Amino acid sequence: MKKGSSKFKQLLMVTIIGAISILITMFFISQKTTPERKGKIDTKPIINTIEVENKQIQLLVPVIGRITAHEKVQILPEVTGILLQSKKEFLIGQSYQKSEVMLSINQEETELNLKAQRSGLLTSIASLLPELKYGYENAFEVWEKYLQSFDINSTTLPLPKSLDEREKFFVASKGIYNNYYKIKAQEERLEKFIIKAPFDGVVIQSDITPGNLVKTGQPLGILINPTTYDFETLIGIDEMNMVRVGDIVNLKSEVVPGNWQGKISRISRGIDGKSQMVKVFVTVTGKELMDGMFLKGKIISSKFYNAMEIPRKFILNGNTI
Repeated sequence: MKKGSSKFKQLLMVTIIGAISILITMFFISQKTTPERKGKIDTKPIINTIEVENKQIQLLVPVIGRITAHEKVQILPEVTGILLQSKKEFLIGQSYQKSEVMLSINQEETELNLKAQRSGLLTSIASLLPELKYGYENAFEVWEKYLQSFDINSTTLPLPKSLDEREKFFVASKGIYNNYYKIKAQEERLEKFIIKAPFDGVVIQSDITPGNLVKTGQPLGILINPTTYDFETLIGIDEMNMVRVGDIVNLKSEVVPGNWQGKISRISRGIDGKSQMVKVFVTVTGKELMDGMFLKGKIISSKFYNAMEIPRKFILNGNTI
């Protein structure tokens, strides 16, 4: 009996262990989630589309460039001499009215030479009178009156007109006309010792001080009119048909507050060799503007009607969307 009882116990133990294993397995199986099934993948291509909506399109051409004064001159003397002190110092920022004296060069020596030439002409005319009195009576009174009004300290008056060819040749033979025109040329040269402002302007560069020797052609400074400027920019050849003289250009600066409106005044008919672009010039005014300032903006060019605008990246080979 003992032997049979032992086998029963072993069989019972195996059965219990088996049952426990089955229960544990069923428990873990019940905890697992059913994996989601993958949906069908759509292999159709995705195409971006834009709804066509025709309207008025205003073309804007971006531009960037520098402005320079429309009226800008470099002061260069035509004579040589010592620069004198003027009422206004010729310094950067100094302003002048049109025809106001900016610089004066010592002209004393030239004035003395001119007076000597006038005196010589006076002597020649005086020696001419006796011969005119007996050979050209009608001309004598005219030349005598001219001689009486002659002043070596004043601008030489025009010579009397000859009454006939005979008198003209006689006066010419005495060297009167030759001396007269030499004097007039010297008078013109004398005026160049005083440099006047060609327009209302302001000095932006000064290269000379009083007391220094000034030579012919020596740069003395730069004068500009600060009211009107030329904005120079470049546009592509393909944009040439989009802009016209007279088109409005809106401009602004990255450092100076404000906006300015100009107009295209000139368009070059040649291509810039370095950039292969076309130069466009815009006239613009403004108190805040300064010579040499960089600006950027947009040209408000042509309008298209019943059209639509699309991104440039959508265009293929220049003619296909």
